[in-house]
Amino acid sequence: MTTQQLRPGSGDSRRILMITNVEWGEANVFLATSRALLEIDSDVEIHCATFAGFEDQLIQVWKDARLTNPRAKSIVYHQIKGLGTLRQNSTQIRTPDGIIEQLLLPPSFRTPLSLLTSIRAIRDAMGIFIPYTGPQIVEIISSLLDIIREVDADLVVVDSLMTAGLTACHHLGVKYTCLSPNSIKMFAGRFQPWLADLWKFPAVFSGYPFPIPFHLIPLNIFLKLCTAFYWYTDRRRRQVSDHVEAQIGVTLCTPVNLIRGNDHGIKILVSSHAQIDYPLTIPPYVYPCGPIVRSAPPLAGAAPGLADWLARGPTMYINMGSIFTFPSGQAVELARALRITFDAIDKHSKAANLQVLWKWKRSQRPDDKEAESPVFEVLGRQIGKDRVRIVDWLPVEPISILQSGHVACAVHHGGANSYNESIVAGVPQIILPQWTDCYDYSQLVELHGIGLIGSKTTNPLWVAEELSHHLTTVLQGKAARAMQTRAQQLARICEEHGNGAMNAARTLLGDLEGLKSKPR
Repeated sequence: MTTQQLRPGSGDSRRILMITNVEWGEANVFLATSRALLEIDSDVEIHCATFAGFEDQLIQVWKDARLTNPRAKSIVYHQIKGLGTLRQNSTQIRTPDGIIEQLLLPPSFRTPLSLLTSIRAIRDAMGIFIPYTGPQIVEIISSLLDIIREVDADLVVVDSLMTAGLTACHHLGVKYTCLSPNSIKMFAGRFQPWLADLWKFPAVFSGYPFPIPFHLIPLNIFLKLCTAFYWYTDRRRRQVSDHVEAQIGVTLCTPVNLIRGNDHGIKILVSSHAQIDYPLTIPPYVYPCGPIVRSAPPLAGAAPGLADWLARGPTMYINMGSIFTFPSGQAVELARALRITFDAIDKHSKAANLQVLWKWKRSQRPDDKEAESPVFEVLGRQIGKDRVRIVDWLPVEPISILQSGHVACAVHHGGANSYNESIVAGVPQIILPQWTDCYDYSQLVELHGIGLIGSKTTNPLWVAEELSHHLTTVLQGKAARAMQTRAQQLARICEEHGNGAMNAARTLLGDLEGLKSKPR
C-alpha cells in the first residue's frame, strides 16, 4: 500500500478516515468538512484515503485550520492504488475546427435533449457508478481494504458516489457514514409517499420542469423505468460484479444501493437543507447539513487587484466547472450572448458598467491564440476596455469572488458546489445544465425564484438569443430585483441554519462521542 508513514495514535484521540474520489465536485465537501473537524477538535486525528494528486490540498486544509486552531493535527494521507474516476474514463477527440477536446463524459451527455437522447444518456450514465473494469476495481478495493484495516479508524466517512469505498466498508462491516455534495432528493426519492418519485420529480436527463406537467407524467415514468431497466440489465455491471466476487470474494455495494432505499440505514450527510431543495419527505437516515462549501479568505486580502477590478461595477461571473469543455462553437455562442447583453444593459443605463469575469480552461487546445480568436472577435471591444476578463486560472476560491459583494449573476453548469456557493453568497444564478443532477439544480433556481435556466429550448447546448434574454432578465428590471431579494433571503436562511461544513463536522464528532466505549 502506498501511504505516508502513519503517526502513532495519541492518547484519547479518535480517528476518522475519509475516503473520497479526487474529482472536485466530490472532494470539496471532504476538504471543507476536514477543516471544520480540525478547527473544532484538537484531538481528532483525520486520515484521508484518495487517489494520487491530492497531497497539496490536504496540507493546505491543515494550514488553514491552524489559523483558527493552532493545535490542529496534520492530516495523514493514504494513496489509493489505481486511477480516479474521470481520469480513467477520459478520451480525446478532435473537433471539426481542429480543437483537441478531452471528453470526460459520454457524447450523449452533450446532445440536445429529446426522448431518444434522454434514453441514450441514461444508458451511458450507468458507467458513472462503476467506471472501471473488473481488474481495475479489484485493485482499488483491495487497496482500500488494506488502508481501512491499517488505520483502524473509529469512524469511516465515505464518498456517497464511490463504489469502491462503499464496497470496502460494507465488506469489512466497519462503522461508516456517507458524505455527499448532492441534494436531499437524490437519496429521498424512494421514500416519498404515493410513489411520487415516479410522477412528481423529473427523471434524470429529462429536462422536464418541476412540477411535471400532467401530459409529461407518462414519459417521466417511462424514463424512470428505463433507468431501472438499464441498471439491472447492464452487462458491464454484472461482469465487473462477478469478477470482484470471484477474485476477492467481495460483493459490490454501489451508490444505487443508497439511492434506491438504503436498506442498511447508513447515515448520509448531504450538502443541502429543506429550504433550498425540493419539497419532499426526508428519510430518517438523510441528514441535511446545509451547503458544505470551502471557507476562503476575503477577496480584498487574498487578491487585491482582482478585488479592485470587481469593485468597478456589477460583475457576471462565469465558471462552467472543473471537468467541462466547451463543445465546438459554444464558446462563441456564449460570447455572442454576452455582447447582446452588454448592448441591452448599456442602452438601458450608461452608468451600469457591467463587467464579465469568465473562467475558461484553454490548456487542452493546440493553439490558444488561434482557438480564442473567434471569441475575441466577438468581444474585442469589451475586452479592450477591460470590461471582460477571460482567465484560465483564478488566484482565489470561487466563494471569495461570489461573496465580494460585486457579483450580480453567476453563470454555471448546475453542479452541486456551484449552486451551493451561489446560494451561500446570495447571488442570482443562470444555469446551463450539462448532465445528471445539473438538471435538478437548474430546476431549483427557478423553483426558489433565484435565477433562470439559460438554455431551456436547446439543453445542454445554448443559443445566443435565448441566453442573452435570460441574462438581461436576471441583471436588470423588476424580475432581477425580485431574484436578488430572494437570493439574499436564502443566504440569510443558510446563515441561520449554520455553516454546512461545521454542521457535518459536529454530526461526525457526535458519532464519535457515542463510540467512546469502543475498545481499541
